[in-house]
Amino acid sequence: MDRAAQLDATSEEPSESERRVPATREVERLAAAMPSPAAGSSRGSRFAMTPLLAFSCFALLVGDLLFGYDAGSFGGLLANPGFINQFGVLGSKGYAMTSLRASLMSSLAFVGKLIGCLSSGPLIEWLGHRKVFVVLSVVSIIGIILELAAADTGNGSGRIAQFIVGRIVVYISIGLVEVCVSMYQAEIVPSSLRGFVVASLQLFLNSGSLIATGANKAYSKSTTSHGWRVVVALQFIWPIIIMIIVPFLPDSPRWLLSKDRDADAIDSLNRLRPKIDADTGANADELATIKAQLAERVHKAPWLQTLQGTNLRRTGLVVAYYTYQQITGQAFMSTYQTMFYKNNGYADQAFTYPIINAVLSIVAVLPCMLLLDTVGRRPLLLASFFGQALFLFLLAGVGGKHYKSQPMRDGCVAFFMLFSVSYSLGGAPVPYLLGAELPTHALREKTSTIGTSINVVFAFATNFALPYMLKAMSFRVGWIFGGISVTAIVFTFFFLPETKGLVLEDIDEVFSRPFNPFRTNTPNPKARPRLPHEDTGLSSRKESGSEGASAV
Repeated sequence: MDRAAQLDATSEEPSESERRVPATREVERLAAAMPSPAAGSSRGSRFAMTPLLAFSCFALLVGDLLFGYDAGSFGGLLANPGFINQFGVLGSKGYAMTSLRASLMSSLAFVGKLIGCLSSGPLIEWLGHRKVFVVLSVVSIIGIILELAAADTGNGSGRIAQFIVGRIVVYISIGLVEVCVSMYQAEIVPSSLRGFVVASLQLFLNSGSLIATGANKAYSKSTTSHGWRVVVALQFIWPIIIMIIVPFLPDSPRWLLSKDRDADAIDSLNRLRPKIDADTGANADELATIKAQLAERVHKAPWLQTLQGTNLRRTGLVVAYYTYQQITGQAFMSTYQTMFYKNNGYADQAFTYPIINAVLSIVAVLPCMLLLDTVGRRPLLLASFFGQALFLFLLAGVGGKHYKSQPMRDGCVAFFMLFSVSYSLGGAPVPYLLGAELPTHALREKTSTIGTSINVVFAFATNFALPYMLKAMSFRVGWIFGGISVTAIVFTFFFLPETKGLVLEDIDEVFSRPFNPFRTNTPNPKARPRLPHEDTGLSSRKESGSEGASAV
């Protein structure tokens, strides 16, 4: 007997008229027939992670390995002798990578990411997450082939325009990955794991960067196209793994409900949740709530509402943190660090330091994953921005001196790495979480689209401008990025409410009143009407998967 049939068996045999109930009402009939999901379900103080849920949440983060690998590997390619010989400009000292070429090759890729982000929503609605994962894998493979085919036999003969087109195509898949993976996680994960799961995205990004820095180090002395082409070709691994994984993933219950495939949605959720949730009716209640939310979306809110009333504040916060994610020095750390080391007297260690930096970044994101749902968003962001500002100022102050002793030079490397650690502690992963949980339900997709689009625009701008800034200012760019980090501290303290552990209804209440940074902004459940699921015994939607399906 399948899981949907087990649920049906707990209720009375349906009448002939009930048998004719359309599929779109199957969930409501099950929810009414099942017992109240009170203390008997798994929705206690700690949600029970099932093997399939864990696999589904984390397996597709392989796509973020692709993103992290590309960012890390391209930063190394800009300092790779063979790559420079292929795509550089011949000067008096041989081939060199000009600021213009580095800017174009790095920044134009984000045009592809913008296309991927903007097209992800319609594609997911049309095809579903699993088929979109296959599509983005094929797109990624096409882009990698274009990059590899841009090489030629002689120095200075690389087809730079083709390589840029290849990167744009790869970044279309990366844009799809960034949205599709987070949306899939959001629709299957319970809210008690929201911070942990969303922050894991940054862990995989950093892991991809670590793998890339190792590949760059292995081929750092290669003066032919062979070395850099191997580094690029290793990207084939990630889309191939995704295509192998997809057949084992369940469809999102929420997407199945949107297609009126209620029985399939019930079966999918029962596979993702502990058996006790199916037995007690918690799953039927969860699906009924999602069904009601989908019904509300028939009357979609216009884009203008993102800038009206309390939604303006929510949209402003999402845009602000997606912007800070890019303009506090991220590109300095990820894309251009190898080139920066090589051009500032650290040539012998230019491919080694990024490996150390990547390891430290992975270590730093682990406490963030563990603390987001306990310590909260505000403390981690404040600590992260403070660390970024401090170490960027130290880097600029010490590195900007005309003469630097060996201890001062070593200190500059340490400051750079500690800045990276601080960024991974909060400034990198938390914006993804805020972009998912701050918007109101009716505007979540629109607000998220605005935020990710702004993020891509600033990524393009910083990646284009940074080679010129590094050439003109060198270490002193730390004053600029450090100053921006200070504004982020002030902004976070005075404008960002804490959303740790809050259900969607409570987040709505937080934004319905003025924010006071000097007192705890905890909502009072008595201040709002009781909700249907609260009356039926589901003690806290904070632990409900339906909230997880719509909150992240």
